[in-house]
Amino acid sequence: MNNIYFDNAATTPVSEEVINAMLPYLKFDFGNPSSIHSFGKPAKVLIEDTRDLLAEIIGSKPKEIYFTSGGTEANNHAIKSVAINFLQSNKKEIITSRIEHLAVLDSIEYLKNNFGFTVKFVETDNNGFINYENLKSLLNRNTLMVSLMHSNNETGVINDLKKISSLKSEFDFVLHSDTIQSFGKELLKLTDLNIDLATISSHKIYGPKGIAALYIKDKTPIEKFIHGGSQERNLRGGTENIPGIAGFKKALELLKQNFESDRTHYINLKNYLLKNLKKILGDKIIINTPDENSLPNILNISVNLKNSKVDPEMLLILLDVEGIAVSGGSACTSGSHKPSHVLLSLGVDEKTALATVRISIGRNNTLKDVDSLIEGLKKII
Repeated sequence: MNNIYFDNAATTPVSEEVINAMLPYLKFDFGNPSSIHSFGKPAKVLIEDTRDLLAEIIGSKPKEIYFTSGGTEANNHAIKSVAINFLQSNKKEIITSRIEHLAVLDSIEYLKNNFGFTVKFVETDNNGFINYENLKSLLNRNTLMVSLMHSNNETGVINDLKKISSLKSEFDFVLHSDTIQSFGKELLKLTDLNIDLATISSHKIYGPKGIAALYIKDKTPIEKFIHGGSQERNLRGGTENIPGIAGFKKALELLKQNFESDRTHYINLKNYLLKNLKKILGDKIIINTPDENSLPNILNISVNLKNSKVDPEMLLILLDVEGIAVSGGSACTSGSHKPSHVLLSLGVDEKTALATVRISIGRNNTLKDVDSLIEGLKKII
């Protein structure tokens, strides 16, 4: 039995070209980029070349790109290091939603519990789309930050960041967005969107884990997050992950080359999957991802427990027995057999939330894979 991977929103397989790009920096060009001698120069050049490439793709200045160890660190850095600047001011309100990644929610909760920040939650509809009128009603002169993800990592819904950022002209706030899921699947030009901070991760675009980037718009008030060195223009101490950056660079090059073909591939497979799920499983499933304004590679479905006797807590295990790898939600929480906080916040009951599958399509998936997934679901449900 061939195992089939449909959990690309959790992480993507590392491309062979990426692995090959990393090897020289593990074997030969091992120098510290902060060293002034010849061993350090290739690493320093690599860092700046990768910074230039990512800036080109997202439409920013190279100096606005900072490398981190991952998306979680980048989100922590963005939220906490802006807040530190305003500890003694009246601007101590942060607005977010209840369906954000825990890297955002837990960072904001930390600021609330330890430094007295006030947290406000913007309303969403049952699909996860932001209620813009409600957001506007929450804004005031004490609002420091709005942190809202571009696309939800579980349901795939895409929110209009430009509409959110248009409120900055009336209310003076810092706008942060976790764009990790949408980068590589949607065209993102961050300067056009007028956001101040954004997070991007390598391992969601067929690159290595342990390397990500934080976009910080020029003149955004932000403090250093990790101390102990002057790397990353003195905003993030620590020797840079050179092999990781080499892999990130190659993943970015492949993304730039394959963006349109990848999107077409994702859309075709998702449409085929959706059509056949409805045809074959019908009222045995509930579709949680809207047809429009959602990522081309994510489809979130729940088993309709009124029409199925499957044990919700066994669903993912049974699919794994069939050789199909999917998740029940964010990889950072789905290993706990707890229902997704995202679905619960959207009004889904606990048992249905447990009987939920996030299918995330990747570059390597095929129509045959989709057929196998549908057969597996049919057999189990």
